[in-house]
This record gives sequence, C-alpha cells and structure tokens, in this order.
Amino acid sequence: MVPAGFPRTVLTMPWWIIEQSVPPDAHCAERHVHVDHQYVGLVADPGEVIREPEHPFRWAGPDELGGLAMFTATRLLAAGSFAVVPMLAIGDVDAVSVLTSLAGGVRS
Repeated sequence: MVPAGFPRTVLTMPWWIIEQSVPPDAHCAERHVHVDHQYVGLVADPGEVIREPEHPFRWAGPDELGGLAMFTATRLLAAGSFAVVPMLAIGDVDAVSVLTSLAGGVRS
C-alpha cells in the first residue's frame, strides 16, 4: 500500500521479472540482456476491446505455444500458467503459492 495522497499511479506487479540474454537485434548491435516484466491477464470475454494495445498483442492458448516466437524460458512459464490460472480465477489458490511452485520453490 502507498500512503494516502501518493501522487503517482500504482501499477499491478508482474507475475515474473526475468533476465534473458539475447543476441543482437534491431535495438542493439551487440549481445545484451532483456529484463522482461511478464503479466497474466484474466478476462471474461477475450473478444471485447477496451482500447487498442500499444504493441502487437493477441490471446494465445496452450495449444499454440509451440508455434510462437518466444524464448524457451518464457514458453515454460506460459505453459505453467495455463495449468494454474483457472484456479486463480475462481480463488482456489493464492498467487504467492502459484508463483513459488512455478519457480521451483524458490522465493526471492
């Protein structure tokens, strides 16, 4: 919680923050590290558009993970998410337990 009158918007914490070593790309001519903030979204109707996203975006199901261009570590996290997100949505488990189990029991 932030103090009353805090003058900034408080954002939702990501499920994971990971460092990923990546090869040169359009933004950097040398090998470098991406710090990825990964979120999970729960929606009642994935067809409803509230506003246009700022970056290319689409919903993907577990059967599509193998065909998406993503790092292996990200694919593993996504696959683990599909197993637990339904339980989170109905309140069967808490997010800390889920994240701890997906991280192999490691808490930071």
